[in-house]
Amino acid sequence: MAFYNSMSQFLFPLIWCSILICLSSGFPTSESSVSPSKAEQDFEMFQQWMAEHGRFYPNSEESNTRFQIFQRNLKYITETNAKRSKSTYGYRLGLNKFADMSPEEFTQTYLRPLEVPANIAPASSSSSYVQQQDSCAPPATMDWRKQGVVTPVKDQRRCGSCWAFGATGALESVHAITTGKLVSLSEQELVDCDPLSRGCAGGWPHNAFEWVVQNGGISKEEDYPYVARQGRCKANMHDGDKVVKISGYSKIPQSDDALLCATSKQPVPVAFNATDLQFYKSGIYGGENCPEGSTGVTHVALIVGYDSKDGTDYWIAKNSWGENWGMNGYFFIKRNTNLPHGVCALNAWAYVPNV
Repeated sequence: MAFYNSMSQFLFPLIWCSILICLSSGFPTSESSVSPSKAEQDFEMFQQWMAEHGRFYPNSEESNTRFQIFQRNLKYITETNAKRSKSTYGYRLGLNKFADMSPEEFTQTYLRPLEVPANIAPASSSSSYVQQQDSCAPPATMDWRKQGVVTPVKDQRRCGSCWAFGATGALESVHAITTGKLVSLSEQELVDCDPLSRGCAGGWPHNAFEWVVQNGGISKEEDYPYVARQGRCKANMHDGDKVVKISGYSKIPQSDDALLCATSKQPVPVAFNATDLQFYKSGIYGGENCPEGSTGVTHVALIVGYDSKDGTDYWIAKNSWGENWGMNGYFFIKRNTNLPHGVCALNAWAYVPNV
């Protein structure tokens, strides 16, 4: 920490000088109209943000680039919040650890488009459909976190492995519900070993469930720790450590009611379009920029409950971007919209493991 502070004291004046030179010379052109006082305020916020998130850049050129991105993101957040100040959803954006990433860079790193399965019928003897039950009478609200069956929020880091975190989250919870034992499971084992997924380049929870069935179980996280990159499969080294086993998996019908019924029984991993969630801070996300009829998805999260606020129904979702994103790693997304596939295709590709 002492080294970081000393380097910061040395580099910040140099970086600031170079930024002022760039601004005075008209570079970058998109920010050339920013007044010095506004630039100073933005840079002070940038310094504070760097210190808060432990960010350090190798040279002034990279620092300049990241500062310009930070300024554009700050402007977008401020203007978007101003437009949404009267929104019934109360959806707000804020600066977070992704504030120095352009939307394009963020999308490329965290939101890989998932290829829609060739057909949505059961793919193997391990899979089946869960039909909506007329007798299903879910409670008015549900939060599985309060039942002690949800592990702490994890961080997938710079690896497109959200699908693995969604799968393990569901497996952890259903195992805890049925046995009373909450165990953190290995996302890395899925990243390394699931042949139907693409490691850090994306995948599907139901393919992960299929692998767990065929493998005879999945290892604990402590036995097969996460490293945020795909490596050689070492599942055969942990044959004695398969702590959670499942008999198969089921697809939830594409409706809010069916997902509600399923969530009342166990947390459910869902794939959806997460394009607008880079700077999510709080409130109920309404999917304002998601195509209504599309089933295209870019991310996987875990629905751990549901509730309502001021007449707006919402899902409680656990993300895999760390506790310093959103509401301690969670977000709310609107439900009961009458959209064909739910908000941002949330209802289109929901699967649950069967114990």
